[in-house]
Amino acid sequence: MTAGGQSVLGAKVRIPRIKALTRERLDAVLGAVWDHRLGLVVAPAGSGKTTLLAQFAAAAAVPVAWYRAEPADASAEAAVAHLERGLVSALGLQGGWKSVDDVIEAIDGWEGDRALVVVDDLHALWGTEAEATLERLLSHLPPGVVMVAGTRRAPGFNLSRLRVSGELFEIGPEELRFRSWEVERLFLDFYGSPLRPDELAELARRTEGWAAGLQLFHLATRGKPDLERRRMLQELGMRSRLVREYLARNVLDELPLHVRDFLLQTCVLGRLTAPLCDELRGSTSSDALLAELEQRQIFTAPLDDEGAYRYHEVLRSHLEAALVESIGEVEARRRYETAGRLLERHGHLPEALRAYCRAEDWPAATNLLGGRGEQVIDRPGAWLEALPPTLLDHDPWLLLASARRAIAEGRWETALDAYRRAESASGPGQPGDASRRERLALEGWFAPAVSSPTDWTGLLRLAVVRDPIGVATREAARLPGAVGALTLGLAQLLDGRVNDAATTLTAVTIRDDVSPAMALGAEIGVALARALAGEPVDAELARLSEAADEAGVPWLVGCTRLAASLQGSGNGDALSSIVAKDDVWGLPLAQLCVGLGYVRTGAEARELLAEAADGFQAVGAPVLEAWARSGHALATALALGAGHEAQADARRALGALRSASLTGPVVLAASAAAIADPSHAARHRTAATAASIATGLAVTSFVGGEERAPAPVSTSALRLRCFGALEVSLDGEPLDLGPIKPRVRSLLRVLALHAGRPVHRDRLVDWLWPGEGDVRVGTRNLQVAISSLRQLLEPGVARGAAAIVVRDGDTYRLALTPGSVDLIAFDDECAIGRHARAAGERDQAIDALGRALELYRGELLADEGAAEWVTSERDRLRLAAADASHLRAELLVEAERFADAAAEADRGLRIDQYRDALWRLLVAANTAAGDPAAARRSQERYDAVLRDLGV
Repeated sequence: MTAGGQSVLGAKVRIPRIKALTRERLDAVLGAVWDHRLGLVVAPAGSGKTTLLAQFAAAAAVPVAWYRAEPADASAEAAVAHLERGLVSALGLQGGWKSVDDVIEAIDGWEGDRALVVVDDLHALWGTEAEATLERLLSHLPPGVVMVAGTRRAPGFNLSRLRVSGELFEIGPEELRFRSWEVERLFLDFYGSPLRPDELAELARRTEGWAAGLQLFHLATRGKPDLERRRMLQELGMRSRLVREYLARNVLDELPLHVRDFLLQTCVLGRLTAPLCDELRGSTSSDALLAELEQRQIFTAPLDDEGAYRYHEVLRSHLEAALVESIGEVEARRRYETAGRLLERHGHLPEALRAYCRAEDWPAATNLLGGRGEQVIDRPGAWLEALPPTLLDHDPWLLLASARRAIAEGRWETALDAYRRAESASGPGQPGDASRRERLALEGWFAPAVSSPTDWTGLLRLAVVRDPIGVATREAARLPGAVGALTLGLAQLLDGRVNDAATTLTAVTIRDDVSPAMALGAEIGVALARALAGEPVDAELARLSEAADEAGVPWLVGCTRLAASLQGSGNGDALSSIVAKDDVWGLPLAQLCVGLGYVRTGAEARELLAEAADGFQAVGAPVLEAWARSGHALATALALGAGHEAQADARRALGALRSASLTGPVVLAASAAAIADPSHAARHRTAATAASIATGLAVTSFVGGEERAPAPVSTSALRLRCFGALEVSLDGEPLDLGPIKPRVRSLLRVLALHAGRPVHRDRLVDWLWPGEGDVRVGTRNLQVAISSLRQLLEPGVARGAAAIVVRDGDTYRLALTPGSVDLIAFDDECAIGRHARAAGERDQAIDALGRALELYRGELLADEGAAEWVTSERDRLRLAAADASHLRAELLVEAERFADAAAEADRGLRIDQYRDALWRLLVAANTAAGDPAAARRSQERYDAVLRDLGV
């Protein structure tokens, strides 16, 4: 057994070792299973069920009995035998079991507190004695022992009874689906093969977040040039050999012939209902077949509660290709034509249009758009990409739909072009007027408006030019209902009045006249306001990002990322993925939010904020430019201290604020002036305090309190080394952490990991005292731990030194000075190295990456173990270190420093031994260095790794 008590006997009862991206969202969802008797993860093949269960089991820190079912295990005896192997090993029970009664008797006598029984591939036992055996065992599991099963179809258990009793916890394919931001993380952080934003959006749309589809795309495109990768993305599902082989072997071959025939017959319909399928097929059995497909989880998703379904996009593409192979192109077109007329008659117009286009029935498609075009584009979506360019690029209705979709994705130039072409192609009664109206509103965002706007977007355009509060109070009252309230709330946010904005926008979300899209925008505005105020909003942002993703509005997904960046938890390296390539507004917004987050955490932010100011100036947005210049002034003052440069920067920022009539950013600019000009510090602090009181934007949320202001109270210099085991020094002297209790050490590690950012009290309690039933007990434990930590870190407080463990409302943080945490320095040096490489400054890049890797002494907080709050950041930093080593080795090869390159590649492989390209680079560098013996040893090590992987 492993140290955690997990079974390692036999492949069927061993937790599989799966190297996969950790998805905290799913870990949090599945963590609720402990309050139930049975957890069911039900989803189609390739959805990531086994990966989720294996990661959950490996991190559970309890005894785990793992059992992977196979069709050969159908008998009760076989099930009992496999359960015996897993449970005896995991729980330390006595074996010799002959029946399920023996299993029940043995496990009933177990004296442990909590254990996990995992059954993977439960669908293999459907309708067998083995399934009945597992159900009987489930009904007799003692408290604390939970069964979790992964399956492609719901088991024959009495699930209704379990649901009513609250003993069943269910996760379906929708929960397992990769969200757009998870697809980005997968390719950026895990595969190390980042995609462009438009490619990410298209891949997420074409695969619908299907885990196997994403992996198969990666395998098919690994090492391919961009043009080839783009072509394969277009062909995903229809002609992708890997995808077709996977679906054929793992999905279709396991189905009865009549079910496969039904799939082929009905794939020509984009929308599936029993009446539609019956009419198409000339039969009366479709209701039962659709129910069977849903029960079997054959990539069939319900569209509503009234019996309408659709096939997963990848499966439908595969079926359409198989249909042509089976009956020929001519007959396939005839079937699509029949489906189109059927769909049009029933009012399913986008699906009908797609069918007509696939049938190449251009007169029918043209008639549909000419007579009912406005209804067709009522809900623009993925069906647009399925239409041929000859129609999509010339029909005015489809051009209008394309423009609206481009706006949702933040592709402004693309949208403007589509609007213009829609106007040109429009005739009488067509969408020319709507296209012109929407185009003019959009064009206003690229040049200051010259006339009085009549809609809310026009008012916001005026509000980013000057005096947002004045614009809102004068004009927003003319707008009806929720629209006017939303405009006012966003204007308050632009002015920095975070308390007022949060109150106004929260009220918008509960109005009767608010649309779902408007409510979502208001909620994201509330999150931005709270993040700007320094409040933790991570959990809320995860929910909002998912909601925006489901609504099909990628630009709003990006806004949630901006809020995360504001509080310092966003990834500055992901700037290019937040926005589309032609999003001239999104880029400076991202730079502003990431830059302000960097100011909060003490990272270098001046260049980023200067670029943001230039970007806002280019699009004519003085209000946002003033925000960026104020942040830049504060970053300059914090970096340089008192002096002429910082004073001049602060004066420019204050002047920009007066010109734009802004209140909130005065907190930043006046704080910068107080640091830069000590002789007038009191006056500037007074101005900052007054602005803070007026807006709710706390001074300490950016400058970290008085200890970061000029002429501070004397502060003890705390330094933290978080790579490897935590090391702490105070005023240059190492601190011995041995005398303090383990929970206090863990508290210090949590605060060290957040590097000066505030951590909410509730999160600390949940992470460090998760077993406390009473929240008051957990809070008292935290208070005691905080007191112990202060005794360790603040020996000089009684002599007038400033506090190191700082409480801000319900949050705690460490008061740190720039350069005191190796985590921030590591990220900064990595970023410097990448930027230098992009600028062609090879030697500077080599030096910066070398400094970063010297800081990486081992895995993040290695002495903490696999605690929930550290694992994802640990994985991120490990991959970042491996990336930095890989890049540095490549640069050393370019410089013909082959021996150094080999040494660097060897260091990178100690961080990540499964990085294939780094192995090849090591062998090549040793060869080029004239060391054939070292090259041979490297090749032998590489071969051993490949054998271990079964490659």
